[in-house]
Amino acid sequence: MVLIKWMLKRAAHHPRPFVISAADGTRARLLCEAEIARRRWRSAMPPAEADLLVVCGAPNEEFDEATRTVWDGLPSPRARVDLPGDASKDLVVHSLDRAVVQLADGEAQWRDAASRAGRPKSPDAHGSGTSYEGHDAHGMHSQGHDGHEGGHHGHHMGNPGGLPMAGRGPDRDGLSLDRLHVPLGPILPDWPCGLVVETVLQGDVIQEATVRWLGDGESFWTEPWDRAASGRFVTRGEAGRRRAAAHLDGLGRLLSVAGWSTAAGGARRLRDRLLADAPRDVLTAPYEGFARQVRRSRTLRWMLRDVGSAEDGDAMARLEAWLTVTQAAIDSIEDEAPLNEERPVGKILNPELLVGAELAAARLIIASLDPDPAVTHA
Repeated sequence: MVLIKWMLKRAAHHPRPFVISAADGTRARLLCEAEIARRRWRSAMPPAEADLLVVCGAPNEEFDEATRTVWDGLPSPRARVDLPGDASKDLVVHSLDRAVVQLADGEAQWRDAASRAGRPKSPDAHGSGTSYEGHDAHGMHSQGHDGHEGGHHGHHMGNPGGLPMAGRGPDRDGLSLDRLHVPLGPILPDWPCGLVVETVLQGDVIQEATVRWLGDGESFWTEPWDRAASGRFVTRGEAGRRRAAAHLDGLGRLLSVAGWSTAAGGARRLRDRLLADAPRDVLTAPYEGFARQVRRSRTLRWMLRDVGSAEDGDAMARLEAWLTVTQAAIDSIEDEAPLNEERPVGKILNPELLVGAELAAARLIIASLDPDPAVTHA
């Protein structure tokens, strides 16, 4: 009993949140991530380490099923927060405070544990790719390699976990390996919201890939352009602030996938300052220091050197361009001229870029492209 009380107290004092966002949840996600950073909580990577699940926005049916799978996989003690897409900062603060109380509530945790006892986990029948048992550093779930129980040895027990049995095929070295159908997404750490990449793997190399999105995205990043199109007055500076924040949100994702959590945190702090209307003179020097640190990283350059294609440019070239346009966007945030630019169009992920890539490289390719069905950050 003493140990249980200690565990509950520790969970309440040091929560490990995992934040996921539906198509309309970007605003709530950003507010939540800023509040988590302010409290100095350490986010869970992967979600199997989490004790607090935060769901932002209104998931559609498939995304909701994936969310339930993640929730079922969280160990006790646990708490869940559901935020509407238009959540205010006060609601975010109140909801996280309430979750802390729930984590420390012994009776509530006992009831939750009792309700789970003997209850089978929700099957992932639609291949949402969100079973995180044995999750590795790249967000790959255990069913990817171990989910084909029995492999190519036929029996009459059906498809384990709802996944098709592995087939056989030659790989790039002329060997015969299992071909596994593995979906990536829609819920993975540092993963574009609503993205699902259906892959065929041999080992950890992608042989085939198709891309789909859950929902059509939403208008948070393009909001200034939408308001200008409706006849309302919007300054170029306001659009530049939103564009710079979008760039930094994507940069934080890329740096986190690359394993550089310190720089990822720096990008996200700058993003949060932009969204909190910090003036340009407060942002310029910190951003210049951040960009200089990223450009000088030999390790990052080595990691990204061969990620991408000749047609699209490698990931390091895209990162350099990304840093440059982010600087230009920050420089424009005090421009009071009326916005007269067209609304940014959607950026689509070409699945052919992923074919032949290993899973780790595929994660870097996706993060460096920063795909979004609603808006491009170019």
